[in-house]
Amino acid sequence: MLVLSACTANSPLNTVENIVVIVAGGPSVTVSDVRTIGMARAAGKCTVIAVNDAVFPCWFADHLHACDRRWWIENSGVPGFRGFKTSLETVPFHDVKVLRNTGIDGYDPQLGCLRSGSNSGYQAVHLAAHLGAKKIILLGLDYSDDGARMHWFGHHRPGMDKHSNVVEWRRLLQDLTEILNGMGIQILNAGIKSTLTWLPRIDLGQEL
Repeated sequence: MLVLSACTANSPLNTVENIVVIVAGGPSVTVSDVRTIGMARAAGKCTVIAVNDAVFPCWFADHLHACDRRWWIENSGVPGFRGFKTSLETVPFHDVKVLRNTGIDGYDPQLGCLRSGSNSGYQAVHLAAHLGAKKIILLGLDYSDDGARMHWFGHHRPGMDKHSNVVEWRRLLQDLTEILNGMGIQILNAGIKSTLTWLPRIDLGQEL
């Protein structure tokens, strides 16, 4: 059993072989990728964390993480999703567990407490480490020069598109992945157009 700690509540997540797949909003995500991940999840090969709108095609996900209060309000708390839900901002939904934001950069080993990295994808990687992952596979963490405005689903609704310093995002995430590598956690990149060039690239079908 994977636990978040008393900061939130016990997470119901379990992993097989401690593999966590994170699906985010970058434009490199394809329907074929989602199918591959869904089949692996159905076979019990991995745990899946969906970031923000990735939950809608990845309804099979175990965990939904979205940092922003506005996103949760815009989506009414995603009431139909039965997996575990987390945020870094206080939200008016009883089933969304609010984690403690302890800064921007680095890694906080205290369960239930995250560094923000200024974006939800970073937080999902941090969270996967807390959940006991030994292998984290990233999809849709493209951090492309289009910033937050281009996703596989197009644009966010009005008010949700924000300026994104993707250069800073990459720096922060690289620092985090190096820390996690030192802890024995492998981080792999399944995005064919991702700018996370320091991470090993993998083929989802072969890895899962």
